[in-house]
Amino acid sequence: MQTAIGFLTMIVIGLGLPRCSTVPTYNIKVNGYTDPATPALIRPGASFCVVENQQAKNLLLEKEIKEKLHKLLSNHGFSVTPFEKADYYLFFDYGMTVPSSVSVTPPDYYGSIGWGWGYGWGGPSVYMGMPYGGYSTTTLNDRWLLIKVVEGPPYRTQKVSRPVWVGEARSVGASSDLRTVLNYLLVAEFKEFGKNTGKAITMDINAEDPELATLSQPGK
Repeated sequence: MQTAIGFLTMIVIGLGLPRCSTVPTYNIKVNGYTDPATPALIRPGASFCVVENQQAKNLLLEKEIKEKLHKLLSNHGFSVTPFEKADYYLFFDYGMTVPSSVSVTPPDYYGSIGWGWGYGWGGPSVYMGMPYGGYSTTTLNDRWLLIKVVEGPPYRTQKVSRPVWVGEARSVGASSDLRTVLNYLLVAEFKEFGKNTGKAITMDINAEDPELATLSQPGK
């Protein structure tokens, strides 16, 4: 009996202590592709025009992402120009698939304090009173971003241009806030911007990334 009381006391004391802060982190896979026939790199310092999709369901979110792309291009030494003068055009698309539920088995012990499911979730997850062999269900969302870069002059004259570079970024996790997750996907994709990665590159982007901070400052 005393052992049980002592154990419960330790849990209460532990929960009463200040919690260690965690930095929200998203695990992201990035793939970059170039045309094997013309594997030329995007020219350093080139000018870009970011093209919005006028058929997008949320035109305000579309505009918001466009402005963030402008910031990232500038951060990486490129310039943003009007449609008529651009060396390259940048097209983008994004979305989130239908959520899926998965079963997660907790550790085989009581009173443990864990830190989420490892899918970009930054908050604490507390296992208390979970029986041995028990499980819980969590919902996962597949968030994605696609960027396509084409050469400017051919596109202006013909409205058709083969891609110079295509980049994909994808993250699976609990958050359904696509607006927030897109910041992390954008930063991750620009770390490999213009490169042929040859395979999916896995990286962790957290809230302390300096480039991420620039995207969280509207109008700056």
